[in-house]
Amino acid sequence: MTTESYEAACKDIENKLNGANDMDWSEIKDKYNIQCAVDTIRKSSSTIFGGQFREEYLKNKIYTDSEEFSKLEELDKKLEEMRKERIKIQTANIERNRLDRSESRQEMYYEYIGSVMNTIPLPEFKPILHNEAHTINYLVGIADVHYGASFRSVNNEYSPEIAKGRFEYLTYRLINFIQEKKIGKLTIVSLGDLLQGILRLSDLKINDTSIMKATVDVCRLIATMLNELSSYTEIAYYHTPSANHTQIRVLNAKPSELADEDLEFLMGNYIHDLCANNKRICVHLAKDGEDFIDVYMPGNEILAMHGHQIKNMENAIKDKSILHKKFYDTLVVGHLHNGKVIPSHEGIIGDAEVLISPSFVGSDPYSDSLNKGSKASVNIWGFDKLYGHTETYKIILN
Repeated sequence: MTTESYEAACKDIENKLNGANDMDWSEIKDKYNIQCAVDTIRKSSSTIFGGQFREEYLKNKIYTDSEEFSKLEELDKKLEEMRKERIKIQTANIERNRLDRSESRQEMYYEYIGSVMNTIPLPEFKPILHNEAHTINYLVGIADVHYGASFRSVNNEYSPEIAKGRFEYLTYRLINFIQEKKIGKLTIVSLGDLLQGILRLSDLKINDTSIMKATVDVCRLIATMLNELSSYTEIAYYHTPSANHTQIRVLNAKPSELADEDLEFLMGNYIHDLCANNKRICVHLAKDGEDFIDVYMPGNEILAMHGHQIKNMENAIKDKSILHKKFYDTLVVGHLHNGKVIPSHEGIIGDAEVLISPSFVGSDPYSDSLNKGSKASVNIWGFDKLYGHTETYKIILN
């Protein structure tokens, strides 16, 4: 039906109901070619815009009236926009929930450790000795502590108690070094894998304590060492934010698939909190989202990271310099458990080098199986303001 015929039919029906004409329902049906039963017309006649008449009328009205059709199109567009916006909100909520779960897990670790850790009492400060003629600044690299592990290998034995003894011995040796060299400021960098963690099934065999307790203990050991050293000199402590053994690999996650879920981030922050009251200690932490940290040494640009992220050590300085748009003189890493120096290229005055730190833990059953064991040790590197890395001292711990 057209609009005109519908309106005319409505008029005839109205007149019939008012007695203004004597048309039969079948006549009205035939006159307007209404495609329904006569009885249907009669029953729907009491509601002039009801039933099939109303449906046909509205359908025709909308699609023949340009103004109404335009409103319908505008409504469809708004509905589509609302649908897309709803999808965006749902997607954002999914990501937000994922981040909330991640942050909640970190906060849970943080609260647990915070409940058992307090700031360390200040030591007795002694006058700081300065050698004004000395142009060398020293960097201590502590890598691969693997605290929590307990094992006996061919040439090494390790446990949480042995690790504690090694930190005490390292502190003693560093105090002697500070006094001998008259060091006014000592820089220390933690190069990752402070914990043994659980990377493979074999790790379950050598873990001697829970991850939580190991986290508490190793943070306290490092903070205690920094605190004792600060009796004799100022301390600049740098903490690399990412490693591999400290990753929390939930739900069978692959290596580095959840790289942000790393206890190194948490441990760095807690060491910072433990030393907060000591004005001679400055704890430097990486920026959020970064897996490295820049180490300040006068006259030298030094990048520190664990090293598990690097595929080619020989090209690492060039690659990182290009990536960060900054020329680095030295890259300091751990991870390989075997101290060495890898030349990269010749600098303006000194050489650009990759310094690989030996491991604090030393050889273990895994390294024995690869025939690549080495002594548990810590390196001290000396950096000249002009010539870069010029000295290396090795402190053997076992």
